[in-house]
Amino acid sequence: MMTTTFTHRWWPLGLVLMTMLLTGGCGSSDGPQRYEVWGTVTYDGKPVPKGFITFMPDTSQGNEGPGGGAEIKNGQYRTAEGKGVVGGPHIVKVVGLDGIPISMEGEELPDGQSLFIPYQVTIDFPKEKHEHNFEIPKS
Repeated sequence: MMTTTFTHRWWPLGLVLMTMLLTGGCGSSDGPQRYEVWGTVTYDGKPVPKGFITFMPDTSQGNEGPGGGAEIKNGQYRTAEGKGVVGGPHIVKVVGLDGIPISMEGEELPDGQSLFIPYQVTIDFPKEKHEHNFEIPKS
């Protein structure tokens, strides 16, 4: 039980670190064109208060290039200019948090607890700036 609790509480931090690694240092004009993506993220019909969304090109479908990501705030996300998607098939992962700071067993969780297990979906993005909304199904 302790392992499950530890893993459940720490996976959002791991996802943030992964997003930082994927998007860090990719601001130069070298590399493929990246397109801004924005939209809403809801769970059970309500905006997700806090969270993270990551976009990884689906290499199993021949898509390559840098990944991207964005923070979810009040049900909204927007990738930074030049740090969006390369277009084509992507594996998208969404982490949603309740946004209520909490202290558990001496640990501070400033963005709150998980609303759902990490949601993953494959999406074929166009090669242009665009809006894409996510409705996370209640499990």
